[in-house]
Amino acid sequence: MLTDKIRNTIKKYSMIASGGKVVIAVSGGPDSVTLVHILWKLQDELGVTLHVAHLDHRFRGEESAADAEFVRSLAENLHLPVTIESWDVATQIKQNRWSIQEGARVLRYQFLEQVAQKAKATKIATGHNANDQAETILMRLIRGSGTEGLSGIPPVRNGWIIRPLIETTRSEIEEYLQNNSL
Repeated sequence: MLTDKIRNTIKKYSMIASGGKVVIAVSGGPDSVTLVHILWKLQDELGVTLHVAHLDHRFRGEESAADAEFVRSLAENLHLPVTIESWDVATQIKQNRWSIQEGARVLRYQFLEQVAQKAKATKIATGHNANDQAETILMRLIRGSGTEGLSGIPPVRNGWIIRPLIETTRSEIEEYLQNNSL
């Protein structure tokens, strides 16, 4: 069962301490929807409170707005507090001369850290999974990274960015979504 696997990953890497508050980055995609649903199921057992965060990058117009509304509805259905903001990411990317991926990532983490500070959260959870891990290592290998650069996505970064799905495959995530009508 995927919930058990996630529980074990959380324990294995000491991701969450009882009494903490976790901001969950929810894009509305399969990974983050699975993440928020499983953490919601485990919140009492883990002794944590949850807060959903969604940043609309404004890259896809009405589709982006629909994603934000979906996340709002999901959080409300789970009775979780939610912070949703819309930023002009494209302009900031242009001003800072970032690539689209780099700029979106930098700004997303800025947003998540702001939400975490306001919510007095102790952790930020993201939906990175085992497939993302393999892709990251492959991309670094293609770019010619040395052995240090071949480390993948860490399960815990800087002590407060956690990735409870890091040992979970995309097929497990898709099966979970289907089994839970999400």
